[in-house]
Amino acid sequence: MNFWDNLKFSRPTEAVGDWHVKRSACFEHGDAPTAMKYAVEKMTKQLLQREPIDLKALVLCYAGTSSAGGHPCTVRLELVAVCGVRYLYRFTNESSAPRRWEEYLHFTTACERRFAHWCGQLNIVEKERAWPSALRTSLEICVLSVIAAEDAAALVVEDMGPVIALQRQVLDALRGGMGFFTAGKEGGSHLFFADNAYRRNDYGTDIDLSATYADDASMIACLRSFFDWDTRQDSYPHSKPELEVWQYIQSQLQPR
Repeated sequence: MNFWDNLKFSRPTEAVGDWHVKRSACFEHGDAPTAMKYAVEKMTKQLLQREPIDLKALVLCYAGTSSAGGHPCTVRLELVAVCGVRYLYRFTNESSAPRRWEEYLHFTTACERRFAHWCGQLNIVEKERAWPSALRTSLEICVLSVIAAEDAAALVVEDMGPVIALQRQVLDALRGGMGFFTAGKEGGSHLFFADNAYRRNDYGTDIDLSATYADDASMIACLRSFFDWDTRQDSYPHSKPELEVWQYIQSQLQPR
């Protein structure tokens, strides 16, 4: 048995270049583009950015690329037509992988399975049959409206005043005898205030660590990092407003 037979991944070949798989389907939905973008991001776990708008063509498209699975995977959402309160979208997934490391059938099967899983959550339609007479004017008006609303929303900055006040309440609670306590099969963590310092103790089968935080700012950073996943796991890949994050953190306080 040689070196490569001991490895869990595929033996490299002499092939050059990449495999490419691109799949596309149209679906209809009652959600307007910004809300639909949010829903597709949650479905695919991939954040999308609005692509530059060609003012002549007025094509509204969002796209994002992730390499979370080891190979580039691009998701696109394009607004195709508008008819009253119904919207027609084109959903596209494009993936690539190096031929040297990926066997063609294994790669394409994985791509097809992923695309089918996503399409199973959408109302797939045949564009020509379902939307024979959608007006171009309605599409253009919608695109311009979406651009204006999204650009205005991007200028809004969260008011940090209430967030800072909530952070102070959390720290006051720690100094007053409250704490954060987690426990599971593999261990847990205690975050609290004692001996004039904020403290964190992690324990478990493979972990036995302790840390001290001398000031408010370092403890705030510790709490924000510690609760990051818990506060956004139901909205991933989106982050929640900081006020919601700290409201959640405050709700986890327990008496020592």
